[in-house]
Amino acid sequence: MEFECHGTAKEIYEKLKNGFEKYRSQGKLSQIQKIQFQDDVCLVCAEGTGFKSKIQCLENKIFINFDLNFLLKPMRSQIEESVRKFLNKVFTN
Repeated sequence: MEFECHGTAKEIYEKLKNGFEKYRSQGKLSQIQKIQFQDDVCLVCAEGTGFKSKIQCLENKIFINFDLNFLLKPMRSQIEESVRKFLNKVFTN
């Protein structure tokens, strides 16, 4: 999945990282059980029950790779839509 936004890879990464931290502090994103920020390469790795994802920030875009288990694969489009909504909120505020 690809998401377009404006800025350098580092700017986008910092905004995304702050968004994750803000939402988690509010008790949202509870489905994410483990999250790892790799500042040096602008990469976020997230895991939860039945999924793993890697979120790579590049100049003017974000690439998201999902690894879904067989139970979540039929819900891929719904998951992608939820991720897009989250990213829209993070990058429009």
